[in-house]
Amino acid sequence: MRNFFQLAGLLIWFFPVVGTGQNISGRVMDSETNESIPYVNIGILKGERGTVSNEEGYFFLDLTGEQVDRKLRFSFIGYENYDISVSEISRNCLGPCEIKLNPKVLEMQKVVVFPREYVEKVVGNPKPLKHAMAGFKNDSLGYELGIRVKLKPRPTILKELRLHGLSTSYDTVFYRLNVYELIDDEPGPNILQEAIYVTLTDVDRTKDIIIDLNPYHIVVQDDFVISLEYIRELGEGSLSISTGFLSGKTYYRKTSQAEWHSLPLGLGMSVLVRYQKG
Repeated sequence: MRNFFQLAGLLIWFFPVVGTGQNISGRVMDSETNESIPYVNIGILKGERGTVSNEEGYFFLDLTGEQVDRKLRFSFIGYENYDISVSEISRNCLGPCEIKLNPKVLEMQKVVVFPREYVEKVVGNPKPLKHAMAGFKNDSLGYELGIRVKLKPRPTILKELRLHGLSTSYDTVFYRLNVYELIDDEPGPNILQEAIYVTLTDVDRTKDIIIDLNPYHIVVQDDFVISLEYIRELGEGSLSISTGFLSGKTYYRKTSQAEWHSLPLGLGMSVLVRYQKG
């Protein structure tokens, strides 16, 4: 019995060292060109600590007290994910460090050619309530908010994103747009081949914001999630979009690489799509 209490004392004594993360900082670069990569997602997988590198690839992240066996992920469209444990990056980043991402070998996308007979349709939440709002306010980098869009399984081209009743206190809005496959009722892999950034000025809440998606040739096969992501510090302020209750499903996560959550709300976002008739 005496030996048991001695052992228990050792376990209690050593338990706190499980959390030994520290502040880390550095720059994210292309492994082949050594050029900086802007707006890289950096965060604990399924955790609540994350950030986004700035336009010059520099980042700072507080990992103090984080469990040493947790995985930290660096990700950006067009590059392989880079995963590293908290303990390893804490050892390697005692000062500013360089993180290098390897470019992906992109597969050629299948070309979808429609005959003359096709259908264009607006899907999502085109008619949210005017007096209900949801969105972003003084959020952390990597905060993301989007909707589930339901489709029949078939090749479908995304033509336009429409934001309804958008209101903001910022002079200029700068967000990233993402499109995810839906897997097990949660956002899965990002299907985009290149980053899409949204810059808006002089927003008029009485008019819909229309974002042209034609240049990006985005083809989906089934239900998907389309979102906006806060990736650049804009200072104090907010951005909100008209929202309907019980009129869809809105997904959000608090920072880069965090776990997704959902709400029974229909954020005022809709998409003009095109698919083959019949």
